[in-house]
Amino acid sequence: MQNSTVQNSIDWTPILQHISTEEEHRLPTYPGDLKAALLARAGLTDHPKGEEAYQLAREISRLSTCCDPEIVYWFSRLVSLLDLQVEPS
Repeated sequence: MQNSTVQNSIDWTPILQHISTEEEHRLPTYPGDLKAALLARAGLTDHPKGEEAYQLAREISRLSTCCDPEIVYWFSRLVSLLDLQVEPS
């Protein structure tokens, strides 16, 4: 069985491990630029579909909690659907 934090041979654990709940935030948050981290991890920083996948993940996550862990989840699912010839970082 495949690890739930690994999608399409990309291990999302390093990003998920940085997400935490802080007193000033009601939901778990990533302490930095989540978009940049996700795009870099997937090797999509300069890919035209990278921005589109991230925005779609945010839109989908707004249907429920709209928290950073959910954005990571949806982004990883969307990236797994893309036919990419890039090397993840």
